Amino acid sequence: MTRIVLDRLTKTYTHGAEPVIQDLSLSVQPGEVIALLGASGSGKSTILKLIAGIETPDAGDIRFDEQSILGIPANRRNAVMMFQKAYLFPFMSVADNIGFGLKVQRASKQTIQTEVTRMLEIVELPGKERRLPSQLSGGEQQRIALARALVTRPRVLMLDEPLSSLDTEVRLTLQESIRRIQCELNVTTLLVTHDLSEAVAMSDRIALLQHGEIVAFDRPETLFQRPSTRAAARFVGVSVFLEGQLEGRCLHTELGALNVSATAQGSRPATFAIRPENLRLLTQAEHNTIPGIIADCVYKGEFTEYQIKAKQQLMRVRSYQLQQGYAPGDSVHVQFPPESLFEVS
Repeated sequence: MTRIVLDRLTKTYTHGAEPVIQDLSLSVQPGEVIALLGASGSGKSTILKLIAGIETPDAGDIRFDEQSILGIPANRRNAVMMFQKAYLFPFMSVADNIGFGLKVQRASKQTIQTEVTRMLEIVELPGKERRLPSQLSGGEQQRIALARALVTRPRVLMLDEPLSSLDTEVRLTLQESIRRIQCELNVTTLLVTHDLSEAVAMSDRIALLQHGEIVAFDRPETLFQRPSTRAAARFVGVSVFLEGQLEGRCLHTELGALNVSATAQGSRPATFAIRPENLRLLTQAEHNTIPGIIADCVYKGEFTEYQIKAKQQLMRVRSYQLQQGYAPGDSVHVQFPPESLFEVS
């Protein structure tokens, strides 16, 4: 298992342009899966290219187990990458595709055959050795690409949007498979994705990137439920932010006073947020409620999403009680459970 340290990396592709990544630092523990999450252009794939040796940083260092790899040629870093497309050799059999890396390393025929058989068992495609890539489904091709990447027993596995071109059902199945295989082989892994649900399902921790900087780095459940910054909260679907003065456990806002779980000594400005599914719609005022009017509602299958107008602020509420029967124009009271409110910077 390999520990990866990215130390104050900076990379600019065009002279005079803004850096793609700026003074970025990250530590990945041995055997850990880290998701690099963010929108297109946030610098995710650039990080993988720097680790792989495809690109060279303008500043900073990359270390595997405390040893800098910047002076090591790309083909000797033992860091493999799996892409959105499988990129299998079309006229080679499945066995030859998987064993290609071992053949380059001049492994014996017996070793190659043994390792190919082992990898086909791991990716749950035994008996497919003689098939051509064109005879496989898209999901099967990605499994073979994963087997090819792992057969040489790399120190680091890098996944660059590997499932984004697949159908939903296949993608969900492969998410589980890749996670299982990664745990079984215990290889340190970096996953690039723009899909929040994929990052949550597959990673031990998530690094959220925006404009080449890490704006949040935490466990999936923490980043999703209680992100620490406003930028991170917006990315994970939070849209209700309450600004005001915190006195003791009471937050005084333009919408009214609300009890929160935090405590302030004296009085200080603070901003709290809440996930849309943690807000509750009531017909009557109760503890920690704010009156509002339903501006819109959209049925989305598993839940109904309401837009609530409270004074000049629009709040998004996600209700899983599909029989509530609220309609635009109805008066409601929005309840803010204190334990679900969290402070953001």
